[in-house]
Amino acid sequence: MTPDFLFPDLRLRNTTDKEKMDRADADLNQLLRTIRQFQWINAFFSASRALLREHFFPMMDRDPKRVYTLLDVGAGGCDIALWAAREARHRGLKLNITALDNDPRILPIAYRAVRDCPEIRIFEGNALDFSELGSFDFIFSNHFLHHLDWDEITIFLQQVLARTRLGFVMNDLKRSRWAYLGCTVFLGLSTRRSFSFHDGRLSIRRGFLPGELRDFAARNFPNARIQVVETFPARVVLFGKMAPG
Repeated sequence: MTPDFLFPDLRLRNTTDKEKMDRADADLNQLLRTIRQFQWINAFFSASRALLREHFFPMMDRDPKRVYTLLDVGAGGCDIALWAAREARHRGLKLNITALDNDPRILPIAYRAVRDCPEIRIFEGNALDFSELGSFDFIFSNHFLHHLDWDEITIFLQQVLARTRLGFVMNDLKRSRWAYLGCTVFLGLSTRRSFSFHDGRLSIRRGFLPGELRDFAARNFPNARIQVVETFPARVVLFGKMAPG
């Protein structure tokens, strides 16, 4: 084992290598097993639930009689969408969720997950052009931005800014040696016969430094209300609230 296996050079973001699960020839059984593993990985390590509670639900609680809409981009197996729907029910809120993903191979998992949740509709489509879906009160993505190159991120955020009425949150991976080491050890011990170990480590190398996203937002969206923060565990979050009116 070489030192790079545990502590690679992370000074520059990897924008050339692609995750195995994104390949058209990916083994279907391994792909579906990876999506199922994401359910507990997201629940324990993604910070997505805390971010939704912090940024979206307080706005909904202020007007609980209104029907709200949420777009979950790169929804995968719909584990986060399903949690958000249940949280809204628990709070007595009305929340309709559109789960957007471009990979038809994982739709069977998604449809099974939401079969008892009519608030969620699944849409197969391109996140770089979801104009046909209309506008939403909230737009959310979890571990989606790092799948894109910088030009694609620009296109995606243009869509988000144009289609968000109240607020958006883009949660993604912070690129750091300690995150990479933790991912190597934990996923190496807990995931088998899937792409989680390979893709998780590569995803961190494709992840972001907070300063990179701040510079990117300032350069490409100087007039937008976009903020970038770090959160535990090893996440960098891009979020914004839309101006009233």
